[in-house]
Amino acid sequence: MTDINPDRTLASLVEESPACARTFESLGLDYCCDGDQALAAACDRNDLDVDEVRDRLAETRDRIDGDATDYEWDDLEELADHIVEAHHDYLREELPKLEDIVETVAKVHGENHPELRDVEAEYRELAAEMREHIDEEEEELFPVVGKLDRGERLSADEIERLREEIRTFEEDHAATADRLERIAELTDDYAVPEDACPSYRSMLERLDQLERDTHMHVHKENNVLFAEASDRLAAASAEP
Repeated sequence: MTDINPDRTLASLVEESPACARTFESLGLDYCCDGDQALAAACDRNDLDVDEVRDRLAETRDRIDGDATDYEWDDLEELADHIVEAHHDYLREELPKLEDIVETVAKVHGENHPELRDVEAEYRELAAEMREHIDEEEEELFPVVGKLDRGERLSADEIERLREEIRTFEEDHAATADRLERIAELTDDYAVPEDACPSYRSMLERLDQLERDTHMHVHKENNVLFAEASDRLAAASAEP
């Protein structure tokens, strides 16, 4: 029997071993925006056998060496820098390229697959929102997190602004998750139709990768960076 505690949260399991994210992705369990739910409760809500899921998690964790140390950060500023390099830079490069492919595929295959028009519309909104979101994080949120991490004194205005920004960005993450879920539904979870050309196949693969990357991106922010920053703010406020 596996040693994975069913009362642990999804987020804590992924934080300990990022390889667990692969199993959660395959089962449709949300470890980023709803990462604070316990494994047992998440399985119950999704009609999954918790012991079978625990066994799958253990198998994936043990098989994929090295993933458990993919991100172990000495400080929040280092984590913020990693998020920019690993996720924000990826989005800046991928979003416009993928937008061109989505537009082309909708134009060529839209007559036989009318849902592609909805995919195109959802993706345009998603891409615009994500570009604005990552710019705001880097310009407004991460610099204040850096000051907090270095132990620099924050003004009352900075403390309140940081708390409000964390709430706002978490709401943005939930909205992004909804758009990605809508795109997944429209494409039948990125299923490749028989008449798909290479561009169509590439679009589906890249949309799938975008969703997976975003899940890990949001997990690192919501469940690690934001959570630790909030704890430090609370501790600082409690000091005499």
